[in-house]
Amino acid sequence: MKIRIITAALLLCAAFCSCSAQESLRQEYYQIVTDPPTEAVEPEYNGAEKYVKAAKEESFEHGEKSGLSEKAVYKIPKLTTGAKDAEEINSEIIKKYEKDFDTAQNEIDSGKNLSVSEISYESYLNDIVLSIVITRTSADHTVDYSVYNYNVEKSKRLGNKDFAAYMKRDYGEITAAVKSSLENDYVSKFKYDDLKNDYYINYEKTLSDENIENSSLFYDNNGNFCAICKEFASVNKGEFSVKINVNLE
Repeated sequence: MKIRIITAALLLCAAFCSCSAQESLRQEYYQIVTDPPTEAVEPEYNGAEKYVKAAKEESFEHGEKSGLSEKAVYKIPKLTTGAKDAEEINSEIIKKYEKDFDTAQNEIDSGKNLSVSEISYESYLNDIVLSIVITRTSADHTVDYSVYNYNVEKSKRLGNKDFAAYMKRDYGEITAAVKSSLENDYVSKFKYDDLKNDYYINYEKTLSDENIENSSLFYDNNGNFCAICKEFASVNKGEFSVKINVNLE
């Protein structure tokens, strides 16, 4: 009889300990899941992300009779420094691209195909120079670019001559390098068009001083010196924008 009492007591104790252990684990689990962190963690910014964020982003989807659907994403940036030059850049971006959002919505509502298939941007920070490159891709696959350069140290916008000064290079040297790289790119694409009557007209127009002056300079994410230029040829719309790496010796 005494042994039975002891055994029962031991079983009861074991069951109680087991329940207590389970309850303790349950409390720890709920504490881990439900308790908020004791300290807010600030996000870490790297490079251009500190100065640039999306100003507007929308998705558009057009259904076709075949059952397939066309989806496009439009996304434009803005500078977050609050400086005067930064706000001027932001205003220019909105003014140039906001109408594309309205046009896309009208095209969707009317059952039409989208005339612009994508708007996106990339931003690069090299030393104190922030470059934003916006890309607009049309339905016919032609691409247009907008480039904005900004000195984050002085909170000032950089034009091409300012960019050359930052690089400590003569502006004439820069434009000559852009012209040489553009010529190599153009000839590599259209060298077999030399039998066409307008080949040399387009060649001269592409390499004109005016066209070179209107190019946009920037450093990409790998530190390559690049330019956005116009090329003219007797294809499609007759002109298109290209991104080229500029060789600086």
